[in-house]
Amino acid sequence: MTLVAESIAPLEALRRYRERMGWTFPWVSSLGTDFKYDFGAAFTEDQQRNGAEYNFRHVDAPRPQREGMSAFALEDGVVHHAYSTYARGVEQLMGTYKMLDVTPRGRDEEGPASWWRRHDEYERA
Repeated sequence: MTLVAESIAPLEALRRYRERMGWTFPWVSSLGTDFKYDFGAAFTEDQQRNGAEYNFRHVDAPRPQREGMSAFALEDGVVHHAYSTYARGVEQLMGTYKMLDVTPRGRDEEGPASWWRRHDEYERA
């Protein structure tokens, strides 16, 4: 099994961010392809105006991109799409959420939208 992250962003920007975070997993760019659109996690301007399917339901005005996770299997040279999940379904990759969910204040999602910080954004002591 290989975990590969995909984003619609220039590959060089992804590489810089991955290096900044100290990550080592493969991260690819789907910029200029239909990949994220084909899997219902990115939306054309028309879909953003008129609505689209996301997470197996209609959304009136989806944001340009949303989170999604898919699994594929390669067998006898054929790639098979085995699974997809969206929205909170992708949280299985975020181990810290499971720990926050059992604390008294949980994720504190009622607080400011930027409640989390990247490791290099923590306030200096």
